[in-house]
Amino acid sequence: MIKDIARLKEEIVSFGLLLWDKGLVGGWNGNISLRVDSTSFLVTATGTCLGRLMADDIVLLHQDGRVLDGRKPSSETPLHRDIYAGLPGVQAVIHTHTVHANAFFLEHDVFKSVTFEGADVLGEVRAADQDGVNVRDTQAVVQLLERNPVVALRRHGVVSVGKDLFECFARIQTLEEQVKIEAVSRIFRSSARG
Repeated sequence: MIKDIARLKEEIVSFGLLLWDKGLVGGWNGNISLRVDSTSFLVTATGTCLGRLMADDIVLLHQDGRVLDGRKPSSETPLHRDIYAGLPGVQAVIHTHTVHANAFFLEHDVFKSVTFEGADVLGEVRAADQDGVNVRDTQAVVQLLERNPVVALRRHGVVSVGKDLFECFARIQTLEEQVKIEAVSRIFRSSARG
């Protein structure tokens, strides 16, 4: 199991850098987790920069949230824990604070992609209301994730679940891209009328 955990940590480090390089995270925002088995998962530690992760920045947790190895986990650990508990098929979770998606969901409850690919990849993305820096009503998010693998956290960011980190990453990247297309199309529509 130690070898598997080392490999999973490397994968988390790799996807943290990819998210950073693609401009989907900045500063100390966002967190990543991977299910290890039915009783444990890995999550990034609190105060880490996803673009500068090292293996020591990843914490091994029991499914109940107890730290098995590592330092203090992300403050969003309860969200990751409850996703794994409520959605047994989920193997990976990525949470980001993407700029354009965040802006869109300040004004809207639902995002429907205007392109065929976006609609196919994302489905209908809904927003869960938030009342603080960390997700407190994790069950509302889990319920939305039961219907669609990517959910907006209003005034906070986006969370995506999947069978692996690439699937989570691709959905977050697609959502950000599709929101940009929507915004630009509104500009063109407005200028065509003017």
